[in-house]
Amino acid sequence: MSARLTYHVALIAMTLLATPALAQTQKLITEDTVIKEIMVQSLISTRLISECDTIAPRKAQLKKQTAEMVAYIDETGYGSAQIILLRDESYLAQLAQAADDMLSARGVDPNNTKALCAFGTAEIATRQRLANS
Repeated sequence: MSARLTYHVALIAMTLLATPALAQTQKLITEDTVIKEIMVQSLISTRLISECDTIAPRKAQLKKQTAEMVAYIDETGYGSAQIILLRDESYLAQLAQAADDMLSARGVDPNNTKALCAFGTAEIATRQRLANS
């Protein structure tokens, strides 16, 4: 679970490090609510994929999330020194807690695999219905 999230963040960092450095923004990337939201959603997706046999990775969705995050980071002007902060263990722990809090707020016990998988399956079904409407 953590390895997949770390890989995802490393992929983003490598992509951005290949481009010219941009001006640093005033706030830390780890304080950016848009980045946090993307990272928390990615962490929840990773948990669903790794813990639920019936939920498979959707490569197109993962690519879309990555592209959105890279575009946002590029537009915002975060440099490589900021991007590296996304791998900080304490920040990743905060994201994990935020993911658990988000699941709990939706009525899902994050420590109950059966409930977590039922939530994921229901979310996927809802998104498919909305896409087909």
